[in-house]
Amino acid sequence: MRSPLALLVLALALPSSAALADCDEVLDDALAAILMTRADLCFRTDYADQPDSFRLAAVDSLLRRPLDTEHFVADFAAKAQAAGSLGDLVSTCARHLDLDTTGERPAPLPDGARAEQEAGGPSALDLLLPTLAETKEQMRLAFSNLSDEEIEFLQQYAWVLLEEEEYDPEKPIEEREREAEKEEELGDELLRIAGRVDRARIARAGAVLAAAVDDAIPLVLKEAKEAEAGSASAAHAEGDVVRAISTTLGPVAIGGPGPTHYTGAWAAIIDLGGDDTYDGDVAGATWERPAAIVIDAGGDDQYRSADFSLGGGFMGVGILADLGGDDSYSAGSFSLGSGLFGVGILLDRDGDDRYAGDTCTEGSGAFGMGLHVDRNGNDSYNAALFSQAFGFVGGLGLLLDGSGNDRYDAGGKYTDEIRYFDHFLSLSQGFGFGWRPDASGGIGILIDESGNDVYVSDIFGQGSSYWFAVGGLVDLDGNDRYVSYQYAQGAGTHITLAALLDLAGDDNYVSKGVSQGCGHDLALGLLHDMAGDDNYVCHDLSQGAGNANGIGILMDNEGDDAYSVRNPTNTNGYGNLRRDYGSVGLFLDCGGADAYSGRGSDGTWWTGSSYGIGIDTESDERAIR
Repeated sequence: MRSPLALLVLALALPSSAALADCDEVLDDALAAILMTRADLCFRTDYADQPDSFRLAAVDSLLRRPLDTEHFVADFAAKAQAAGSLGDLVSTCARHLDLDTTGERPAPLPDGARAEQEAGGPSALDLLLPTLAETKEQMRLAFSNLSDEEIEFLQQYAWVLLEEEEYDPEKPIEEREREAEKEEELGDELLRIAGRVDRARIARAGAVLAAAVDDAIPLVLKEAKEAEAGSASAAHAEGDVVRAISTTLGPVAIGGPGPTHYTGAWAAIIDLGGDDTYDGDVAGATWERPAAIVIDAGGDDQYRSADFSLGGGFMGVGILADLGGDDSYSAGSFSLGSGLFGVGILLDRDGDDRYAGDTCTEGSGAFGMGLHVDRNGNDSYNAALFSQAFGFVGGLGLLLDGSGNDRYDAGGKYTDEIRYFDHFLSLSQGFGFGWRPDASGGIGILIDESGNDVYVSDIFGQGSSYWFAVGGLVDLDGNDRYVSYQYAQGAGTHITLAALLDLAGDDNYVSKGVSQGCGHDLALGLLHDMAGDDNYVCHDLSQGAGNANGIGILMDNEGDDAYSVRNPTNTNGYGNLRRDYGSVGLFLDCGGADAYSGRGSDGTWWTGSSYGIGIDTESDERAIR
């Protein structure tokens, strides 16, 4: 049986499909009414510089055909859902970054780290250790074009474009300006060096190690059923330790079915059960330790760390797989499924889990890939910035959550000094971000498969993007609530593409502005709600609004919906004339008995600007207001 998302992809690929035929026809009617066709919805990119070396093929294609953005986001989400393993998921994400993971694999380095063969076949450790060595060699090759000085620069400044400090009103303007100039200099050097890194090798290393973890998981579960308490001693493990060995890749431990407390840095931990505690740098890869793994078979575990850990890949590949239990994860930045010039993966297969991080966490990719997958449970995600499916330059961030009633919170720490001193930056929850004007952005996609979910961000979030990037949020089912302030809920800003797709449920959308299907400055922003009795609330420049040559679209297929706006002059289908051609805003409600507090009413067509139109098709009567 096809999933609801797969059916959506099929419907989008076939415009005559009954599932979406009504709204598809209404879209053509709306364009015809403002003397346009689908072919007219494209962007003049001569206002921007020539493509930089980080520009993704998908971004260029979608800028030429912005209406394909919905299909791109839905298709990506369907492929991510269909990936049967972590290895397949890494390869799927790599293809969207124009990277090939199928190239020649180097022989593992001779490291003397292979565990002894068990009589009944290889153990999980036997399988993993040679692959850790191969990953190490892949990462060495990925950076082989760099000098020692350039590698050292990355180790010190790789995150310079993603640093943010808490607002200090006492800091003098002169000091701020000096810091900004220094950041720009370091950023220019970082981008120069990044262009010489073999990111395909990084993706290949991630795919290889992820596939090994896939193969090891059944062995770990088998070993967990047969496990007995251990009595081995280890320098940084206390409690139930079955085995601890020292390898050229770093220390390795096997924990038994009872509680174990791990501290320090490890190359690999396999824990066979129990309520365990992880303190320190576990499942965190760095240049000195370019491959790191934790596989925990079950138990209510606590993971506590700082930066670059718990499924963090910084110039390496870090993978954390927890197979059961109600777990708590707390980390700093570049952790919890974060790849910075590397691949970071966090997989949690079951349980009601809590995730907390700072910057670039919970599915964040910059010059690499960060994947956060939670298969089941009522989960909570909390982060400050650049998280919860964030794709930066040369990167892809994915957060895939299965069943459960989940809550996503992003923001609350870093003040948006450019616009507001009482709001905080988020740039999370399916956000693609480029470094304007020097480097195109990446891809950030958040997928939630079911449950009544709550999404809270502040400035920039919830299926949005900025500067030659793609952002998407796809929620397949449940009565969901989306709350944000600005640049959110299907908002594209500055030559970019973004979409929020909600397939079912009675949903609530609340924002201030530049949201709910808004495209600003040669960008597409789309909000498409497929079904349910929904409620939309905003102040201004939202609900199908195009500004500065942008395209904003709000589509609601069915249900008894309510639309409330404070400023009816630039909402509910608004466009304007800028730079010699139009900004387009389309508002389409294709069924149900609907209520309006601003412009528009049930069963009518309306226009209020040169390139904006709203259509509600509840009634056959088509009166222009």
